[in-house]
Amino acid sequence: MTPHLRPLSDSIWAWLHDDTGWGWSNCGVIVSEGAGLLVDTQFTLAATEELLAAIRGAFPDVEISTVVNSHQNGDHTWGNQLLPEAEIVTSAASASHLCQEMNPAQLTALCRAGSASPVSAYAAKNFGHFDFAGVEVRPATRTFTGREEVKVGTTLVELLDLGPGHSAGDVAVHVPEEGVLFAGDAIFSAMHMVVWSGSLNECVRSCQAILDTGAKVIVPGHGPVLDRSGVTGFRDYLTRVGYSASRHATAGIPLAEAAQRIYVEHGRDWAHPERLFTATAAAYRDAGVSGVPEGTYALVEGMATLAA
Repeated sequence: MTPHLRPLSDSIWAWLHDDTGWGWSNCGVIVSEGAGLLVDTQFTLAATEELLAAIRGAFPDVEISTVVNSHQNGDHTWGNQLLPEAEIVTSAASASHLCQEMNPAQLTALCRAGSASPVSAYAAKNFGHFDFAGVEVRPATRTFTGREEVKVGTTLVELLDLGPGHSAGDVAVHVPEEGVLFAGDAIFSAMHMVVWSGSLNECVRSCQAILDTGAKVIVPGHGPVLDRSGVTGFRDYLTRVGYSASRHATAGIPLAEAAQRIYVEHGRDWAHPERLFTATAAAYRDAGVSGVPEGTYALVEGMATLAA
C-alpha cells in the first residue's frame, strides 16, 4: 500500500507507511481554524511533495505554518526546504546534533560505493533506492528545552523535550485534548529500534515519559499506530534487551559476541534485528564498559556485520 493519511480525530491525521524498510517515516498533521502544524517531513523531496499534496487535497484551506522536527535524522527532516515560510521547531538538544548527521551527499556517495566495504554495502541495500537530488538541509529556526505549548488554531499542542534516546535529542508532540501523541523515533512499531544516543536506559525512560502523558493513541516514527499497551510492550522489550546485555557485560563477554547472543535471544519477528547491535552497544555503555563503538559509521558497521 502507498503512504496514506489516516484520521486519528477531527483535527489530527497521521501520514503512515506500510513499508518497514529504512527511511519510510511517519508524519503527523494537526489542523484547526485554518492553521496547520506538521510533525516531521520525509527523506526525499519527492516523498515530501507527495505528503504535501495529500495535505492540500484533504485540507485545501489550511496553511502549514509550523513544522516540528522530532529529531535530526534525514528521514524526518530532509523535506523541510519545501516549506520555506514555515517555522521549524525542535529541541535544543536535537538541533545541536545536526552537525553529527550524515548529509545527503555523503549518504549518496556511501551508497554508490556499493560492496567496497560492509558499511557501504549495507547502505546501498537499505538506502540506494532513494534519490536525494536537490536536498538542501534546512535546520530548525527555533528551539526549546523542557516543554513548550503551541496553539494551532484553537487546539493546544504540547512539545515535549524527551532528551537523548533514539537520537541525542528526541521530541514528542502531544495533543492532550485528543489523547494523541506523535513519538518520532522514541518509539518504533513492528521493527527494532536504532539507538544512536549511546544509552538504552534513556530509551526506556523516554518510553515511560510518553506513557506518563496519558496519551491513548501513539504514532511511532516508523510502523503502525500503537495504543498504550503497545508502548508498554515496546518499553518492556527494551528493558529485557538491556537486562540481557548488562548480564553479558558483567560476564565480560565481548560486545560483538554479546550482540550475536542478543540477536538470537530477542530478534523476534520484527524487522531489522541487526539493529540490536546498537541497543547492545548502548547497554554496554550504560554498564560502564570502555571502548564501545559510537558515532554513525561505527554503529552502522556493527549492524552490517550482524546482518551478515
